[in-house]
Amino acid sequence: MTREIDILVVEPCKAPRPAKVEDTLEAFQKIVGGPIEAGCYLPQRVMLICNREGKHMRLMPNRENPTDSSDFIAGTFLLCSFEGEHFASLTAAQQKEFEAYFALPDEEGDFEKE
Repeated sequence: MTREIDILVVEPCKAPRPAKVEDTLEAFQKIVGGPIEAGCYLPQRVMLICNREGKHMRLMPNRENPTDSSDFIAGTFLLCSFEGEHFASLTAAQQKEFEAYFALPDEEGDFEKE
């Protein structure tokens, strides 16, 4: 049986929204619209997961990369927690912090597509 986890989904030009999803590769791929890239580690044991090919697919620029201000994240991404090598639910505190962090979409045109 697959377990569900609590995440935040961040779509271009929209505020982050909480969601409950199955903890499967397929569920994450469906959200980001393709192969996932996991590895942008944020404070409080939060991981940003995006479409690995988002820029090459010319997906809409979404938010500034929180670990590299000269870069951006293309397309929808999600935030979850992690425990060792496993994804985990965000706590209420993590959700609140990252809803605020990613609350306002960047102005259209701030980023140039590669």
